[in-house]
Parts: sequence; C-alpha cells; structure tokens
Amino acid sequence: MEEETKNKYLVGVIGALVGALVGAIPWILMYIFANAMYALLSMFIVVGSFYGYKLTKAKIDKKLPVILSITSFISISVTMFIIIPICLMAKEELPVSFENLQLLYQYDEFTSALLQDYVIALLFCILVAGSIIYNLNKQLKEGVSSDKIKILDGEAGTQNFPKEDIDKVKEIFVKLDATDKKNAVPKESFMPDLENEFGADKAKSIFNYLKVQQIIKKKSNNFYFSEKAQKNVFYRYGLSSVKTFIIVMALAIGVAAILIFIDERNNEETTGNSLLGGEVTTTYEVGENDFSLDLPDGMIILSDEQITYLFGADYLYADSIFVSEDLEKIIMVYTYNKADLDKEYTTEEFFKEALGFGEEDVEFTENEFAGKTFYSYDIPYEAEDGTKYVEQDYVYDAGDRFICMIFDSLENEPLLPGEIIK
Repeated sequence: MEEETKNKYLVGVIGALVGALVGAIPWILMYIFANAMYALLSMFIVVGSFYGYKLTKAKIDKKLPVILSITSFISISVTMFIIIPICLMAKEELPVSFENLQLLYQYDEFTSALLQDYVIALLFCILVAGSIIYNLNKQLKEGVSSDKIKILDGEAGTQNFPKEDIDKVKEIFVKLDATDKKNAVPKESFMPDLENEFGADKAKSIFNYLKVQQIIKKKSNNFYFSEKAQKNVFYRYGLSSVKTFIIVMALAIGVAAILIFIDERNNEETTGNSLLGGEVTTTYEVGENDFSLDLPDGMIILSDEQITYLFGADYLYADSIFVSEDLEKIIMVYTYNKADLDKEYTTEEFFKEALGFGEEDVEFTENEFAGKTFYSYDIPYEAEDGTKYVEQDYVYDAGDRFICMIFDSLENEPLLPGEIIK
C-alpha cells in the first residue's frame, strides 16, 4: 500500500512537470515570435502544473503545494535556460546542438538578458504560486475532497457548509453590528448565539471554517463578519486583490528597472566590445608586413569559439575573420604555404584550385593595390530571404605563400577592397 502511494506521488509529480511545461508554451511563443517577455504568462506554468497533477488522480494532500512549487521552478528554469535558447537557434536556422548551446552562453549580452528575464518571471511565478498554494492549503485544511479541489475556491458555502448556514452566521454578526474591523467584537459575544443556532460542535466547526476562509476576520483579538469576503473570492485572498496586484506590479517593475540599470552600466564598462562580445578592430597586418587592411568602422575580429558558432568548425583554418555587428559585412583571410601544396601553381591556377572552379573558363581581374598585384573574381548570390550579396575573392602571391581574402557584403552596399587594402 505504501509502495502504491509512492508510485502515485511519482506519477503525480511527472504529470505536474508535464503540465507545467505545457503551461509554458504561451510564454515561449511570446518570447520567440513577439520578441517580448510577458512574465504574467508564467502564471500558466503554475496552473498547468496543478491540472497536470490532478489529471493523474494522484493523492492530493499537504504535499501538493510543495510539488507545485518545485515543478513550477524546474519548468521555469528549463524553459528559460534550455528550451528558449534552442528555439532561438532554430529560429535563426543555426544547428541545434549542445556545443552551440554552450557557445551561446559565452556571450555576455545574451546571458545577461536571459538572467534578467528569468528573475522577473520567477518573481511573478512565486507570487502567483503563493496565491494558489495559499488557497490550496485552506481547502486542504477544511477537508475538501480531491475531486473538488480548485485553483481558486469559489464563494464560501459551496464546500463544507451550505450558503444558508453562512447567512445565519452573518445575521448573528449583523445584530451585533460586527461587520467591519471598527466594530469587531470578542468571541464571547457571538459564540453563545452560534451554539444555540447550530449546537456546540457545529458552531465551533463553522466558526473555524469561516475564519480560515477569512470571512470571519480577526482584529486585535476581536472578530467581525466580512460580507465582501463572503461574496468576492479575490477580496477574500489578499494576494489576489487589486491593491496587492498594483503593489506586485510596482515591485516587479522596480526589480526590472534595477536589472536594466545594472545591465546598462555593464555595457558602458565594456564599450570596447561589440554585441557579439568580440574585439573591435580598425587595422590588421596581413602576413609578415606584406600589406595591411584598413577595416571599416565597427568590424570585429572573431575568436575561435565565435567562428565555430557563426560559421562552423571548417572555418577555423582561416588566419582571421572579421564581421560587422549585423553580419552583413564579412572579411576572411587565409594563408597557403607553397611548401605544403602538392605542386607548383601560378596565381591563376591556384585561384581556380582554391575556389574549386576546376577547368571552368574563368576570367580573373588584375588589381594594383598598395604596390602589389591581386587577382580577383566577384560571385553574386542571393540569400533565402531574397537579399542579394556579392562575394569578392582576392589572391596575392607573396613569394613563398598565397594569401587569399574574401570580402562578403550586400550587393547594394559592397565592401571596397581598393579602400581596405593598404
């Protein structure tokens, strides 16, 4: 029997976790496709966790609030730190892999934004979960049956006592004018009337029930009957009241403002780094004083990790790769030692070999830059979204090696190698 109960709990936990992840779907969709993080949507995670647990018909007792808290926390963490980054990679048509996920977390800007959103979502989820768990605890204390447990309990009188009994209690407090906190009365003033009406045992039970439900409220060891609490579930549970909601919103906005301020300060302290986290470079020496590149403003030299993330490991053999922040301008530099080649090549022959033209009849252009001769060839192409680009390939014979350069940019805003090579 004990083993069966444990298995039921396990099934319930799994159901709660699945329900929480299903409840996270609206939040994920909003984050990915609307580029917005509406933390209030995290409330569906808690709600989904509850109904996921309930659908398994697992035992509902005092462990349920703990289970909901843990599964909601796990769901928010997994959603924010694993599911959303994977969805973002898929949206950007990047290979979805554990290695790329690790590389993504190496970018400070991405990690900072993710942590900020995580804290805000967690704050809202804690508040929502607190309200729901508070209500569940009340129902459990009152012995509400598992099939009647709800996220928010309805009007008092639908569970242990009929509405008629609640109204009789109210009449007793109305006669004493004890219907607000200013006119609260001691227990001795109304208990005799309750006992006369219901009997000693039921009077005690209904009093305790209404006190737990916060319909009979306590003020300085005195009590009064709240008609608003009887009729309005949101008024009854303070965490769901409009006043508290406004306070919660203000608190969340304040936390968000602090996090954004800290993030902006961090960005100001790292102005030498781009959004990609790379080092902004203005000039680059090619070879051993062969020539230099006067790079356009804002070009970033990529690390090996960034090259692998953006282009793949096959590009690691490049000497250097530079990109603009919007990735619309790319410059790649490669060096091929002639001693490592399987035969001797002229510049044109090597150009064909390196670019894979084979025996195609290709006409290269000769260019004189910085007192040196470069062979070049332009390759226009179109991206999947219809944007037109041009790849400009350049080769220079440096004596014992060939130096190759690729200039990739928008067709209507091309890079100008003549202004870059110095």
